[in-house]
Amino acid sequence: DLTSLGLQTSDGRPLAHKFYRQAGDPAGLLIAFPGNHYGMDGPLLYYPCEMLQAAGWDTLALSYGFQTAGQELGDEALPGLVGECTAALHAALNARSYPRLALLGKSLGAGLVAYLCGAEAALAGAPAVCLTPALGTPLFDPLLARTSQPALLAMGTADRFYDPQALERLKAARPFELVLVEGADHSMDVPGDLAASVRAVQQVVTAVLEF
Repeated sequence: DLTSLGLQTSDGRPLAHKFYRQAGDPAGLLIAFPGNHYGMDGPLLYYPCEMLQAAGWDTLALSYGFQTAGQELGDEALPGLVGECTAALHAALNARSYPRLALLGKSLGAGLVAYLCGAEAALAGAPAVCLTPALGTPLFDPLLARTSQPALLAMGTADRFYDPQALERLKAARPFELVLVEGADHSMDVPGDLAASVRAVQQVVTAVLEF
């Protein structure tokens, strides 16, 4: 059943997260973190959630308070954003017992995944998928480097954050699996090539589900 996890934003407004719960015992819980300009209806997030729901998983799709307020993300919003995501994680884990946990984040969401993996003991063994992260920035690299969970990164070579040297530095800090899509941008689109864009999404979603 699709329901909502009703919590509050960091400034006290109602904040609802989409919570899909299996009727029977769930196979696991996937927590999905959208990007700043990439929502849960984007194929990189939509299809993994749909496929895992069909495989018996619960899924929790997070919402961000700064977005519901119609604001742009600024540094001042980050502590509140982290607090909102932490509260949603705790509420979901308190609502039900899960044999497995997994995290999936896109861009901004990838940084939140990396942060929570380092901050929350409950996520110690949870696979972490980071799609098109802000590679080479303080919002991702040092956060992931201090984690030890199994991790999968996916990027395109036309992504503005793609940096081979930053990838090598990060891989020296901790191991992870990498899916690198030639010619794909920050949305995993290959500009001007629909067929290649569809293949890119399929390649990434397949890798996520296998991981």
